[in-house]
Amino acid sequence: MLHTAKKDKLLIIDGMALIYRSHYALIKNPLITKDGEHTSAIYGFFNTLYKIIREKSPTHLVIAMDSKKPTFRHELYSDYKATRQKMPEELVSQIPYITQILSYSNIPTYKVPGYEADDIIGTMCNKLSNDNIEVYIVSGDKDLMQLVNEQVFLLTLGNSFKPETIYDQDKVFEKWSVQPKQIIDFLTLVGDTSDNIPGVPGIG
Repeated sequence: MLHTAKKDKLLIIDGMALIYRSHYALIKNPLITKDGEHTSAIYGFFNTLYKIIREKSPTHLVIAMDSKKPTFRHELYSDYKATRQKMPEELVSQIPYITQILSYSNIPTYKVPGYEADDIIGTMCNKLSNDNIEVYIVSGDKDLMQLVNEQVFLLTLGNSFKPETIYDQDKVFEKWSVQPKQIIDFLTLVGDTSDNIPGVPGIG
């Protein structure tokens, strides 16, 4: 009997998405030190990260982060993400600690000035397209569904209201009625309110 070699498994974590998720998960009962420092995002981020590692047993792990510098998208469209609220100060103060702990943990973290975490994630998936490895993108960002293929999957974390979901090509089609490679065209037509992209009038 022939046995196929077990594939490596890479988890790519959308860092800022997990940081925001962790912060707002405890927004009603924030964790604060005796000195008044907020730690909800720090606690939630690493509690979730290590839970994912335990449950998914990846052979490789990387964190993709956004940079503060405006991207080429802002140059193309000045109102890109213009409706998004500014990051709360109590969250801003926690990010250096998260970055430092990741460094101490020897977990690779990538941040490229002028690019978003999405761009880093997309580049990694493209570079690994011919390797014997399964890639799981951990994010709730629907834009990343365009990357899903035979070896790339999107893992959205669950909560009290909905279960964890792993999107393969069939699951993407089930949700949006388009194939992953059509997500770009789909979002171009209907727009994306989260990024303040209007889409085509009368559609979406």
